[in-house]
Amino acid sequence: MNDEQPQKPESRIKKFLSTRRGRSIAVVVILVVALGGASQQVYSRPVDDGFVRTIAQVFPFPALSVNGDTVSMKEFLAEYDALKKYFEGQEGSTPPADQLEIAIADTLVNKMVIRQFATARGLEIDTQRVEKYYQDVLASQESEEAFVQDLTDTFGWTVEEFKSRVIESIVLALQMSEAILADKALQQSRQDTIDAAYARVAGGEDFATVAKEINAGFDAGLEVDLGYIKLSIIPESWSAAVEVLEIGNTTDVLDLPEGYAVFKAKDRIVAAEDTQIHLLSITVPKVTLEEIVKEYLETAKVKRYVGES
Repeated sequence: MNDEQPQKPESRIKKFLSTRRGRSIAVVVILVVALGGASQQVYSRPVDDGFVRTIAQVFPFPALSVNGDTVSMKEFLAEYDALKKYFEGQEGSTPPADQLEIAIADTLVNKMVIRQFATARGLEIDTQRVEKYYQDVLASQESEEAFVQDLTDTFGWTVEEFKSRVIESIVLALQMSEAILADKALQQSRQDTIDAAYARVAGGEDFATVAKEINAGFDAGLEVDLGYIKLSIIPESWSAAVEVLEIGNTTDVLDLPEGYAVFKAKDRIVAAEDTQIHLLSITVPKVTLEEIVKEYLETAKVKRYVGES
């Protein structure tokens, strides 16, 4: 008969905690409990709170996420501080903290979506274009030294921070926008719309009536009657087609950089210095990056821990 007494539960726990695995698990449990309490404090306090800022520097609490990709509180606070510093340097009052948070969250969500689109398309930021954009910015400044000082005074940024936080986002958005405008598959429905409108006009329907119907379908303030336009200021992308247009005739469908169009010449005033032509227009804008982002966000899994509108 075995007279050994069974170990009490607390004895077994002490023995387990004396092992390396037990100590490791104990540390994890303590951290989980601590982080759980800290997260409640982080998200319940204002972003200006000292505790929030201290914790954000140590632990990667998310500020928001889009389809699993996250922006940390530390990154969010860096953007918050820059925007707040900017407003504090301007005349008038600084917007309330909640408005700043919403504005920053909106911007960061859009940036993340564009980055996700770019990754899906295999697009990488054109670093040469980033540098050229920076040089273009400098060209409008008094000097690089003055501009660098202004960055520090206004936003608290270095040149590299300005490039990474502002210029890289702008350049990537431009690259994505260009890719979308050139994507025949994405633009097919708009191409079909202008082709159908052209067929109606060619079939004898009144140009202005068709133009009003088509243009009204797009919330872009599109005008049917463009009035008299000097030939010298017409964009190169459609100048060749309208310069030779006889009164009463229409152009073929024109594939322009940002849309599709058909023009009709209503009148022409010939002058030695600059001929003017009175044009009517059926215009179908191409699908834009803004439209793609808006549609994407309708189904994307977006979680905002701060900056809720």
